[in-house]
Amino acid sequence: MFGRRLLLALGLLLALGGFAVAGIVLLRPSTTATTTTSTAVVTTTTVTETAPGAAELRAGDLDGARVKLEAHLEENPEDLEARYLLALVHERAGAWGDAVGVYEEILEIDTRNFEAHFRIGNILRREGKLEEAKERYDDSLLLNSDFTAARVALAETLAELGDADGAIQLYFEVIEAHPMGVHFDQIRVALARLLVEVDQAQNAALQLEKALAENPDNAEASKLLAELRSESTTTTQGGTGTGGATTSTTAAE
Repeated sequence: MFGRRLLLALGLLLALGGFAVAGIVLLRPSTTATTTTSTAVVTTTTVTETAPGAAELRAGDLDGARVKLEAHLEENPEDLEARYLLALVHERAGAWGDAVGVYEEILEIDTRNFEAHFRIGNILRREGKLEEAKERYDDSLLLNSDFTAARVALAETLAELGDADGAIQLYFEVIEAHPMGVHFDQIRVALARLLVEVDQAQNAALQLEKALAENPDNAEASKLLAELRSESTTTTQGGTGTGGATTSTTAAE
C-alpha cells in the first residue's frame, strides 16, 4: 500500500516539474536566498543532467556516483545541487539514515528548503515513523504552502494515523487548487475511500464520477463506484419492502 502511495507522490513531483534520472525523481529549481556565516548565497535544489555523479547514476553505478559526489563536495561544500543528488543516491541504495543526514546538511545551508523536509518525511514514513513524518510534511508546507506533493503525502499520513477528517480536508484543498483535467483522478479515489469511511457515500460517488471523467481507464474508481451503486440499490430496495419507505443511507447530509 505504501509503495503505491509513494508512486503517487512521485508522480505528482513529476507533474510539478521534475524529471527522472535512473528512476529517481530530480526536482527542478526552487531558489531561495539564505545567509551563512561566511557569505550570502543563493541556493537551489535543482539537479541537472550534467551535475557531478549524474552520468554514473544514469548508468546505475551508485558507488561511482557517491564517490564522485563526495569528492566534489569536499571542495564545494555549499553546492546544494550535488548534495541533493548525493541524498538521492543514498535513497536509491536504501541507505535511509545517510540520506536523512545529507538532507539535514542541506537544511543547515538552506533553512527554507521545503523539498528536503519533504524527502525526510518520505523516509520517516517508509520507516513507519508517521508522527515524525507528519511534522516534516508540516514543515515543508509552512515553507511552501503550494507544494502539492507534500500536501498529498500529509493527507495520506493523516489517513494512516486514523485522522480521516484531517486527510479529507487536505485532499479537498488539493482538488480545489487543481481543476478537472489535471489528472488527479487517483487523489479523488483516495478521497472517496475516506468519505465512505465517514459515511458520506454520496459524496464519495461524486468524487469517483469526477475521477472517471478525468481518466475513464481508472479501474479502481470504476470498481469502487460500482460497489457504491450496488450498495445504494440494495439498501433502497430493502427499504421499499416495508410500506414503500426507503431507508437509503448513502446520501451525504
